[in-house]
Amino acid sequence: MKSAVLQTRPLYESHTSAHLAEELTNAVTEWKLERPNMTIPVTTDNASNIVNAIHEADGLGPQIGCFAHVVNLAAKKAVSINPVSRLLGKVRKAVTFFHKSTTAHHVLTVKQEMLGLPKHKLIHDVTTRWNTIHDMLERYVEQQPAIYAALLDKGVKKSAKDMAMLTDSEQKLAEELIQLLKPLKTVTTLMSSETTPTTSMILPLKEMILKSMAPGDEDSATLKEAKAAITQDLERRYTDPALHDYLQRATALDPRFKSLPSLDESSRVRLYRDLTTHILEHEQQKKTAMAELFGELFKTEERARSFSQITEEEVTSYKLADCIHVDADPFMWWKANECKFPHVAKVAQRHLCVPGTSVASERIFSTAGDIVNANRSRLAAENVDKLIFLQKNLTIQE
Repeated sequence: MKSAVLQTRPLYESHTSAHLAEELTNAVTEWKLERPNMTIPVTTDNASNIVNAIHEADGLGPQIGCFAHVVNLAAKKAVSINPVSRLLGKVRKAVTFFHKSTTAHHVLTVKQEMLGLPKHKLIHDVTTRWNTIHDMLERYVEQQPAIYAALLDKGVKKSAKDMAMLTDSEQKLAEELIQLLKPLKTVTTLMSSETTPTTSMILPLKEMILKSMAPGDEDSATLKEAKAAITQDLERRYTDPALHDYLQRATALDPRFKSLPSLDESSRVRLYRDLTTHILEHEQQKKTAMAELFGELFKTEERARSFSQITEEEVTSYKLADCIHVDADPFMWWKANECKFPHVAKVAQRHLCVPGTSVASERIFSTAGDIVNANRSRLAAENVDKLIFLQKNLTIQE
């Protein structure tokens, strides 16, 4: 699976949903992406203007919110709780102090060597970067003995008068938060891949996160509140009926997840029945030239059956086929089994190529930042478009 960049366009006007919808529609027309009797799924971030733009634009939909962004928003709800916010304030203050003071940084390095700790730098969280709160807390807890020793050192103590150390309860909370945020970081990293299908993972991962947020008997009150905040924010995502049906269909078409263990038997039967209906509505049985000439004269058992019967049997056979390992490549499986399930394979190809996150498009901004720098600030918009197009697409044929 490879991603391509078709175009980049400057937006000089206000970024309203109507203007964004117009630009998207122009792009679809320019690249001749229209599909007869079908809409084009679009993955975006969760900003209201782009979400509304997809709904307003003709021929686009469903709008799929970036799952990595959704997970990050849920994590932000958890860390905005007052006790957690106070804890993060203390940790940030300590990290900033050691970053700014060369003396304190040197003493910290000496203490790390004395205590046999890794000589890792402290990490400061960045609002625009996912998972940095987890990384900051994890590094702080790892280096806590060296941090405390450095703060008590005579050369540092005077300049660190207002530096408060974590209490035992805050230390425990920091460790709990690391465990809470770790699976969210793993999910974000997994969903950021551009080489494997990710849309089919959205609902299974959402279900997994919600299960992991169930309160435990040994959880502190603050941790329970944080879990509840994540659960409340995540439960309301991807609940639109049309979008939910699309994501369930994508999951069923992924041979890793097609057993759908989170659904009861009646729901699974209904989903595969809907898949059959979807194929009948959007796939046409095309006759080859040979079939046109000799189909009626030399009939086979398959030709005697209707397209509806063939499709229903094909979907049933696919449903009964064994799942592949979660580490296996779904595209390789479909390549090997396309002849057995030709009509299901076409639908799978359309669904599994849709990304579950907007990470690929976000990376284009980094590429643009490398191209349009202080020394090349007068590049024309059309030249920037060409340079990004070449930079991102030249390697596709390799």
